[in-house]
Amino acid sequence: MKRQAAIVTSSGGFGMVSVLVAIVLLAIGVVAISASSAYMVSLQTDAAERARATGIAVTYMEEVKMRAPDTLASEDTVAVSETGAVTEDGAFLRSLTVVPEPSVPDALRATVTVQYPSGFGRTGTVRMVTVIYSGN
Repeated sequence: MKRQAAIVTSSGGFGMVSVLVAIVLLAIGVVAISASSAYMVSLQTDAAERARATGIAVTYMEEVKMRAPDTLASEDTVAVSETGAVTEDGAFLRSLTVVPEPSVPDALRATVTVQYPSGFGRTGTVRMVTVIYSGN
């Protein structure tokens, strides 16, 4: 009697190609999640810096509104800290522009502009505008 070798085949396991495809898909998913996480952190940082810049602009606008209207004049851009104090190495840039308001006689338009650092090396801008009556 001759014996014939039996060929055993199994289709119940995973092949090498299937495992490699699964690893590649998992890697793509992890990269996508990490990229979106970095973007979300950037947006959160941008929101925090925008809030600080808005606080600086509001505080300075209140100071401007307390001045006598005849003393209001535009100011050059200055570097300020997170608290709004003028400093050489401040991360925020603040300026004041005062022009006559064309739609209201005897009034001035005061604009406080604050530039703030934003994510990925960009800068953002916050502007506060008010009209101040300068007449008698």
